[in-house]
Amino acid sequence: MNDETGFIASVLRDLATSTVVILAAWGALGGATNALTTRMRLRDAIRHILLGGLIAAGMGSLSMAVITAWLSLPPEAIPAGGAAGSAAYLVGVFGPAFIEMLLARLRRANEGGDDE
Repeated sequence: MNDETGFIASVLRDLATSTVVILAAWGALGGATNALTTRMRLRDAIRHILLGGLIAAGMGSLSMAVITAWLSLPPEAIPAGGAAGSAAYLVGVFGPAFIEMLLARLRRANEGGDDE
């Protein structure tokens, strides 16, 4: 029983210090910020929080490179972005909105294409 408890504790400790989990948490916080500032329904807010976490975790360290290009920062800012949480947070804020914008454009184009 003690070995099993030690194993579970070890797995939980490794999970808590995992970079992906940390980035996902910051991305989820960014999604929550997006949801709170735009005053959306609870269902949409939960979707933004989940999307923010998934996008930030999926992008990983690439998020800092994307943000430096987006903000026209010098390339030296990428390693300085050791505060990967801030990049993941921004990706979590803007990622879900960007995806929804792309999906809305695709839907409009698809609806317009059916009329022809």
